Amino acid sequence: MRAVVGLVTSEVFALTGTRLAMIAIPWFVLETTGSPAHMGLVTLFELGAYTLARLFVGPVLDRVGQRAVSIRVDLLAAVALLAVPLLFSAGLLPFPVLLVLVTVIGLATGPSEAAKVSLSPFVAAAANVRVERVTGLTGTVDRLSMTVGPVAAGAVVAALGALAALYVNAVLMVLAALVTALLLRRDTETAGRAETDPEADDGYPARLHAGWRAVWGDLPLRMLVTMILVTNVVDVAVMSLALPVWAHEGGWGPQAVGLVAGALGGASVAGSLLAVWIGHRLPRRVTFFAAMVIAGPPRILVLALDVPLWAVLVVWALSGLGGGLINPILSAVVFERLPRHMVGRGMSMVGALARLGAPIAAPGIGVAIGLLGVAPVLAAGAAVYLAAVALPAFGRAAKGLERPPEEPEAARRRAEGREATRWP
Repeated sequence: MRAVVGLVTSEVFALTGTRLAMIAIPWFVLETTGSPAHMGLVTLFELGAYTLARLFVGPVLDRVGQRAVSIRVDLLAAVALLAVPLLFSAGLLPFPVLLVLVTVIGLATGPSEAAKVSLSPFVAAAANVRVERVTGLTGTVDRLSMTVGPVAAGAVVAALGALAALYVNAVLMVLAALVTALLLRRDTETAGRAETDPEADDGYPARLHAGWRAVWGDLPLRMLVTMILVTNVVDVAVMSLALPVWAHEGGWGPQAVGLVAGALGGASVAGSLLAVWIGHRLPRRVTFFAAMVIAGPPRILVLALDVPLWAVLVVWALSGLGGGLINPILSAVVFERLPRHMVGRGMSMVGALARLGAPIAAPGIGVAIGLLGVAPVLAAGAAVYLAAVALPAFGRAAKGLERPPEEPEAARRRAEGREATRWP
């Protein structure tokens, strides 16, 4: 289990650092410039670089190796993070230089997350455990980082200040690189790999296009990417726009936003742990679509209704429980359907495509809330979310979510009471 421990621990450090940066960098900009416009520019440069890097890093992951890329980009992120407080303290940090540094941070953290995610099936094969269990553990780490991370980051920034928080952030990225280097062996990403890369001698554009074909040319993967793209648009609009407006109009205050988000995140951790425990025993297709229905429309629609805060918290907690089951299943399906030599390209492509719609649609949704009010937009969002999930559930592509037949050797191991990955 050394490889599993190494991957999970590395993700803990890296994701904690990412969540800390989400608080520390904008706060540093606000303290030093006092300009919300500058904060927006910094966010645009960092997130834009993150998305583009994740989209285009796939061929590099498959050629250089996920482990090697993860170590290098974590160290690169640490250097860029350290440069911010060091240059500021020396009086050598004009705003354009800050934009360059946050762009480097985005260019590093995108591939960092993509590399670690695409290591999961190889780690499962090396440890001889089911891929659902590894993705369940990494999904739990991700959910915990989204729940506890911002709260802890806010406490660190408040206690130590933004500059000190950036030093802590850099240390976390170095620790992530060290854990990956020490606990994940060099041959981890070749575990169970039977085929060679037929595009090994092709150029970068050809390899990138091959990754695109592997995702978009596969009907179930195309269905999943389209569904998650649409639901991500709704989710980002609800969390970033509608939820604060709802809390303000209802007189709940910002504390309600934290309570509601905490209920969702805390329950999603429980859902992820449930996936680790019994996820491999559940009917995958039914569980996935049921979890999607539970995770989305109810929590969106309840905000449009005139109900007490406790009722909203209960609904959001139930939605979080369902949401925790989604990512482990989703990751397992993607890993099973991608050729092993394309895992890096495929996972990078899936992650980037699923995030493309949210920043594009957010301004228009904000205008709609201003013109129509938050309740109609929430009701429309719930309907769009439900349609995006329900329509594919009964189509031919949904059959691709089923587990592949178990091979004889895996069945024998199961009869003997030993785990085996199902990744063919």
